[in-house]
Order: sequence, then structure tokens, then C-alpha cells
Amino acid sequence: MITKYYPYILISALLLVAITVFLNRQQILQPSILGNLHTHTICSDGDNDYETIITAALKLNFKFIAITDHQICPEVINKCLFETRIFCIPGEEVTGNRTHLLALNITKPVNPYQPMIKQVADIHALGGLAIAAHPYLKKFQYTSAELTDSGLDAMECTTNPDELHPLPCIYTSDAHRASALGFQFLSCPAPIKTFSDLKKAIFSRLCSRSFLSTPNTLRPTSFQIN
Repeated sequence: MITKYYPYILISALLLVAITVFLNRQQILQPSILGNLHTHTICSDGDNDYETIITAALKLNFKFIAITDHQICPEVINKCLFETRIFCIPGEEVTGNRTHLLALNITKPVNPYQPMIKQVADIHALGGLAIAAHPYLKKFQYTSAELTDSGLDAMECTTNPDELHPLPCIYTSDAHRASALGFQFLSCPAPIKTFSDLKKAIFSRLCSRSFLSTPNTLRPTSFQIN
């Protein structure tokens, strides 16, 4: 009896697959959007200038990048704001005695020597995102209260898939040289052309970890924890 109706069942299944593919064609056909949100230049403790970092990012087919030196560098920030080859997000790695905090989409410095909740509030007032930088490293370790009660938007996560994280994760290389950009970066399923696009992707937890499987890029440098 089933054999008799098998051709109809097969046709129905194929039609269902075709309809599913059609309805989700944008997601299926859209290639991953790659980018890195934690990078440094010679403005702070990086080895390369802005142009070298951007050139390396383009070679990796990155579509977005954040420049996050340990202080606001007007010349670098200005280049980032007027960048046309890649979506460039100005920012700062707010560097305190114990904790480091990525501030994305800001052009003014944030005082690192104040409570975490105040740092986050200042970043938000400037229109930025506040992301905990390497929060589990002993030297820069965040307290549980700082992660959950400071109003942080996201956090840099470890590569351990079994570890539970209280905030949306981003994955970065903390690159202090161009060759380290591919150590670890974000892969997002939708275009990141504006800061609103980035916020949506982060808050929706749409982006995943990606990396280049080459010896050079998989070995963190001594700078990649700063």
C-alpha cells in the first residue's frame, strides 16, 4: 500500500524542501560576514599602523573591524570614521588597573578609574557598546557582579563551548599586529553595514566563532591578553 503512494510522498517531500529553500534563500545564499572587534595599532601598543591593519583585514575578507587602542587616538579614529573599504568602528579598550573594557562606537575617552557601572553608563551615553574584554583571565578577571549587574552589553568569550556565559558572546583576536587578525574573529549570518546591524547581531546572539587554521594565527602572542 505504501509502495503505491511512494512517488507522491517523494514529490511532496521534494516540494516541501524546495519551498523551505525558497523562503530562506537569503540566509542560505548569503555568505558569512566576517569581522574583528578588538584590534590595536601603533597608536597604543600595536606593531602596525592603521593602514596595515585595514589592508590585512581586507585580505581576510573582513567586512567590519573595530579599532580599539588603549586610548582615543584622534588621527586613527578620524581615518576609521571616513573609511570606505570596510565598515570601521571607532573605539577604545578602556584600560584600568584590573579590568579592561571594549567601548565600541565612541570617539571620546572614558575614565577607567571609576566603578564598572559608571564606565558602562559613560559608554552608553556616548552611543557605544560596552563589552567585557578577556573577563576570565586571572590578571583582568571580572567579578560575577561586574558581569551581571553593570549593564554590560556583551563579553569576550572563551573557546570552550560547554562554558555558560551570562552575556552575549563575541570572539576576537585582540590583535596587536596584522598577522594576528585571523587568530579568532566573528562570523555573522547577515550583513554588518551599520552600527545598528552590529548591535542587532550581537544582542540576537547570531554571530559565531571563526578562525584561520594556520600555525601563525592560532598561536596567541604575548600581547593578545592585553
